[in-house]
Amino acid sequence: MRHNSYSLAAFAAASVPGFEPARTVAIPTPQDDVDVAGVISQEGRKVLVTCPRTTAGGVRLEKELSISGSLAQHALSDLVPAVLGSVKLPEGGRAAVTEVHEGAPLLLDLLDRDRALVTSLGEVIARIHRVPAHVVETVGAEAYTAQALREAHRAQLARARALETIPTAVLQRWETLLADDGLWDLRPVVVHGDLSEESLFFHGSRITGVRGWDAARIGDPADDLAWLASALEAEAFDDLFSAYRNALGTPVHPRLLERAHAVGEFAVIDWLLHGIEAEDDVIIEDARGMLRDLESDLSQIAKDQAESAYHSLDVHDGLASAPSPLPSSAASPAESGSAVSATEGSAPEEPAPEEPDHEESDHGASDLQGSTSEDRAGQWDATGGPVRRESPSDDAPEDPRAF
Repeated sequence: MRHNSYSLAAFAAASVPGFEPARTVAIPTPQDDVDVAGVISQEGRKVLVTCPRTTAGGVRLEKELSISGSLAQHALSDLVPAVLGSVKLPEGGRAAVTEVHEGAPLLLDLLDRDRALVTSLGEVIARIHRVPAHVVETVGAEAYTAQALREAHRAQLARARALETIPTAVLQRWETLLADDGLWDLRPVVVHGDLSEESLFFHGSRITGVRGWDAARIGDPADDLAWLASALEAEAFDDLFSAYRNALGTPVHPRLLERAHAVGEFAVIDWLLHGIEAEDDVIIEDARGMLRDLESDLSQIAKDQAESAYHSLDVHDGLASAPSPLPSSAASPAESGSAVSATEGSAPEEPAPEEPDHEESDHGASDLQGSTSEDRAGQWDATGGPVRRESPSDDAPEDPRAF
């Protein structure tokens, strides 16, 4: 059942000794089966109240409280909010009251403009991945092997194929990625599993808190990087990954970035299946649009690679001094003879510079890095779908999520 702000304020008063509520602030959440509110006391103290509406929401809340409680006693005590108390609900389950993070929910656009902030986020993700596995395993977090993680992606793709037509080029790419043993030869670590703007808090140029730990598990470190690899500008992500690598303390998998891009693409499958299961035509069409964008990106990459290979053949055959290939609208072979005669005796032209091969950059091993489509994005946003980038606007209103 839904709980109004007065009920949530009463839960705070009942859970925290001496707490006298003065006002409440609604806190947006991507989950539709919990109510969340910030409550401010007469003295100005702030707490966060989370109350489940359904049994499933209650189960998820209990898991989050267990995992976050364990993390708060170890290396992430400054990032995980302390649980101040709880109240049993008449319908079952309980409402939880926690400390409030300093600052406000993160805005992705800030990461592209604030190098210190993006560095702080990279360091925080590394700290999460350094947590010993037993810290979360002992309180109920699932643990997956590398093979199980790979098979989960295969199963999702198989489900999507059975329900929807996947563009041939996209399907071939995904099957190739999943068949690459070296790509999936990874060491599972503790991951948050659901990082987003809503789960990260910042103040100034520093990440100050992380919430939403119900999806934490022993899994693929690429899961926590995929949404950022898809959403950030290349330079910002380079800074983030450099900070992550330096703070991790152990060598990263040589193909971690490539896998992060792949996981970001696989999120489109999850979004499509979510729309199909919810019978939501808007989500389904959105996912189809992402698939079309990805197909277009792959087509452009294939064209660029073919052109690069053609020019490379010219160079290797000793034809570097020849002019660039004629465009399709150029003269026919029969007409080209007169053109050659007209240029005889003139100074030789400088050879056309060799075009660079389209190799993988340090930013991401994925061939799709730098493509025109960013709608294929990574993780869930506040609406439940993969992140979609929008151009920052100086006229954008102040973020109402700040509490």
